[in-house]
Amino acid sequence: MPLVGFAQALSRRPLREKPSAGPATLARREVNVRSFLSLPILGLSALCTVLLLSTACEIPPPRIDKSEDVDKFLVRSQFASACVGLENQDDDDIRRYTARKLQEYPGELVANNCVCDALYDKDAHTWDYAVAEGLRGTKRDDFAKCLGPALLDEQVEDRVGVAKALGGIAARDGFKAMVEAARSDAPEEVRAEATRYLRGSGSYSDTLLDLIEDDSAVIRAAAAEALEGRDSKDVVKALIKAAKEDPDGGVRAAALGSAVKLKRGSTDEMVCDLMMNDPDERVRDQAVRAFHGSKRPSSIACLKERLVTFEESETVRTSTLAALGASPRDEAALALCTSIGPFLRHYVTDKLQDDTPASNIIETQNNRDWERSYDCVTKAKSQGGYSCYARHHLGVWIKKLGGKASTPWCPGMVKTR
Repeated sequence: MPLVGFAQALSRRPLREKPSAGPATLARREVNVRSFLSLPILGLSALCTVLLLSTACEIPPPRIDKSEDVDKFLVRSQFASACVGLENQDDDDIRRYTARKLQEYPGELVANNCVCDALYDKDAHTWDYAVAEGLRGTKRDDFAKCLGPALLDEQVEDRVGVAKALGGIAARDGFKAMVEAARSDAPEEVRAEATRYLRGSGSYSDTLLDLIEDDSAVIRAAAAEALEGRDSKDVVKALIKAAKEDPDGGVRAAALGSAVKLKRGSTDEMVCDLMMNDPDERVRDQAVRAFHGSKRPSSIACLKERLVTFEESETVRTSTLAALGASPRDEAALALCTSIGPFLRHYVTDKLQDDTPASNIIETQNNRDWERSYDCVTKAKSQGGYSCYARHHLGVWIKKLGGKASTPWCPGMVKTR
């Protein structure tokens, strides 16, 4: 049989997986291939066939457009072919899927190298967010080490995105890169994002304690957020100090949020003080949220004080109503009941309640403790001192609850037949 025909016959035979060959076998194969290549009558198709059979040669496809093709190549352990999916710049989903599948083979050098190359190209100063997303949660240090340098590359676009991607991978070497970026002279937004994602490391508290003293309020706030869940004395001390004394309201709010999540009763007094007296609504709102659904009598008493004291921020009023409404304690239900009068006198003054944001205390009370709603509303109405609009609102609710009451017409209201 002619050699070309022989090779073609071989190419029609099904391939069978063979055990790994030893050095002697590989040497013989090399000699055989050299001899075969020396034959002038060998055609290209025969060459490819013999190479496939004798050296397990892999010829990657020019393009991959379907995830099932990636799976097909991986089943055959054809990693170079599967890697082609990372090159499809027209389809983020294919690159994301390919990266996710290839990372399942940590021992395969070909797979590791092509993913690393796709993550960050230092010569082109580019990185691939879709590939990085495919590696989210893998905790692979090797991949984090591949992407980490992009965070400090001044010519890379969207370094904030790089920090998020490294945080998603959540590997030790990625956090090391973020520490370096946070301490660098990179743009503030890059430093802040790197700082914020150090929260997931559980380490680098010393770095964060330094950053909470940074000149930039944005960095200080990011450091305060990242310190959440760390309960060493130094951390608690730094958070309480920042919550009370930092000149920036955003930093105080972030520090307060992290401090109260440590669930230390010793912070209740500080929280109540900030809730009532901090000039920044972000801090007051964070303080209210710290007591959301609380069962502690001291917390409920503080929330009631906030409820009956005039609060210009709609956000804080909304959070206060929600915090008391979520508490299972009867003291919270009573606080809502007895605060209806003062609340309406504060906020429902010159227009209908429906046109006054964050003012429907009766609805909150009714949702929390409907059995007492009628008594609560009628007692509130008997107090007097209301605007026409508040009296109208009280009358509407008394009727809704099955009673009888007047609902006066007030300026600006539309009369209906």
